[in-house]
Amino acid sequence: MSRSTAAAAVAALLVAVAARAALAQDTYSSRFDGTDLDAILADEGRVDQYVRCFLAEKDDDCDEVGRRVKAVLAEALTTDCAKCTERQKVGLPKTVRFLARERPDAWEQIQGKFDPKRRYAAAHPELSQ
Repeated sequence: MSRSTAAAAVAALLVAVAARAALAQDTYSSRFDGTDLDAILADEGRVDQYVRCFLAEKDDDCDEVGRRVKAVLAEALTTDCAKCTERQKVGLPKTVRFLARERPDAWEQIQGKFDPKRRYAAAHPELSQ
């Protein structure tokens, strides 16, 4: 194999690896997609825990799920869940609807921190009705 052919092969391999890495980041991790969201929303203590997690400056009040959600929440809200998996695209509006109806003060604080321009709420006014 000539030096130029080897260089071309290495370049092609690097492009393929970079493309695969880019595709892998087109959606958020599906690791917690099996989490029972209904059970969490029905448990006042767990809802309180997640609200504290999301609003806290540090992650001390967060479990692993809370930390991961908190890390992507601003992007998910402001991009209308563009990188969400199908399950997350169902879970986000369900959670927003719950918070807007059952915990409006918490939802206002979460929006203020993660979506201060209220893009998600503007795109989905039906969720707060």
